[in-house]
Amino acid sequence: MKKIKLTNQPAPIGVFDSGFGGLSILREIRKVLPEYDYIFLGDNARAPYGSRSFTLVYEYTLQAVQHLFEQGCSLVILACNTASAKALRTIQQHDLPIIDNSRRVLGVIRPTVEKVGE
Repeated sequence: MKKIKLTNQPAPIGVFDSGFGGLSILREIRKVLPEYDYIFLGDNARAPYGSRSFTLVYEYTLQAVQHLFEQGCSLVILACNTASAKALRTIQQHDLPIIDNSRRVLGVIRPTVEKVGE
């Protein structure tokens, strides 16, 4: 029989990067949102993503997002600029409605640009 854990603790936030550079972003997110648990996923095996095609970056990023959702994350932050630029919009508009419309995937490019513009 499967045990069900009842808790009021929010779902963890997933942070994805093609390597370890996203750890600095995770550190900053934790300062702002310390009440959450986090799962970091760095795809060092296939890094760097920068020179890869749209299709490969999209496939790798979608695999990472799905894995983090399977780990219980309700929000995944793409801490990878290449993944944010090449895959984010397609995942948000095409894949999330199919996977689970209550989950979210966010990138780092727009918040960075907004912060610089302040």
